Amino acid sequence: MGDANTVSFTDSGNEIWTYKYSRATPQLQSFIPIVNLFSRGADVNTKELVVLFDKNNVVSKYTMRETNDVVKSGIAQ
Repeated sequence: MGDANTVSFTDSGNEIWTYKYSRATPQLQSFIPIVNLFSRGADVNTKELVVLFDKNNVVSKYTMRETNDVVKSGIAQ
């Protein structure tokens, strides 16, 4: 998987690696002249993997989640 986006530690010394990937797809109104001044946006898909390693550097837990959001901007927002 490569280098993690963030690496942190628990109070007991276990290591936590977090991998995060986001992809934004512009919405249709973002491509319409004048309209995009008032309202534009993007659909954002984010995937996150969190891996917990024990003190022996063995994976003890992991979680994976996926979220879908809409980001809007412009004068009307």
